[in-house]
Amino acid sequence: MMRAMRFARHLEGWQPGLLAILIAASGAVLALPRATAPEDIPPPSVDERALAMTLQHDRDRALAIAPELEREVTGSSSPRLFDLRALGQAIRDFGLADASPNREELIVEQRAKLAEAVLRATTLGEDKLLALRSYELLLFLREVRRWEETRVESEELQALGGPFIPMLERNGWIRNGRIVPDEKVRAILFKRRWNEITGLSEGPFALTLDEQRAYYRFLLMHPSPLTGMRGDEVDCRSIDQWRLRKVLEFSQLDPEYPDELARGVLLFRLGAHLAAAEAFRNHLAKHPDGPHTLRVRNYLLAAVEHAKDDP
Repeated sequence: MMRAMRFARHLEGWQPGLLAILIAASGAVLALPRATAPEDIPPPSVDERALAMTLQHDRDRALAIAPELEREVTGSSSPRLFDLRALGQAIRDFGLADASPNREELIVEQRAKLAEAVLRATTLGEDKLLALRSYELLLFLREVRRWEETRVESEELQALGGPFIPMLERNGWIRNGRIVPDEKVRAILFKRRWNEITGLSEGPFALTLDEQRAYYRFLLMHPSPLTGMRGDEVDCRSIDQWRLRKVLEFSQLDPEYPDELARGVLLFRLGAHLAAAEAFRNHLAKHPDGPHTLRVRNYLLAAVEHAKDDP
């Protein structure tokens, strides 16, 4: 009996020790790469707080200039902002022409008038031009919400956004009567269009990095079926090829985006396993200890295994 008790004392505390050994062994097993077919591409990382702050800044800028614009419209103050209001009207006329069934006949003339209006308004300074964009942005967002409530595309919406609703419909971005892009993305779409038609896209007019990230995240998550149409059918391969081009575009804007990982996933899905393996190797070379490391090792093994069977 005494001998058994002495032996038992030697084993006291063995449970925690064994547990530590098991945990260490399990960790080693889990750390080993296992061939895993990749599926989803990493979405661009967006600072939602920064995005919300940008939209709030647009609201504040619009609210600051609105009273002065409205006083001039009623004639209750001197027309200091005449050229700015003229630009706003030129943008609206262009939007109506762009949304018209006779677009081809109207757009050339309106584009020339818009260019002249931009040239005159630039003498007021960039701050005033940015305020006009913000002012029209708020009106646009209001009209989009009204469309969701009434399903009626107002003339004001066409003036501010051109063929915005038809564009959403073509791209499959209206589902069950609701617009897919949220208000932040709607604002980005508006600002991109405003910049494009006015030619004011550099310096303070350029989208912030987080706006660019949100825009490309939306595109990669909700690609238009038009990008993959082959006759009357949607070709998923063509959509992934389109995604590859967008990943390349976005990688030029955001060096932090794991573009090689995204390329590898898309190339794997397209059956280009050798090229996918090369992309995964490139990612590991750039990010040997990054958050995606183990996953990419698994993807690399799968790509190499599939490449062996490729013709």
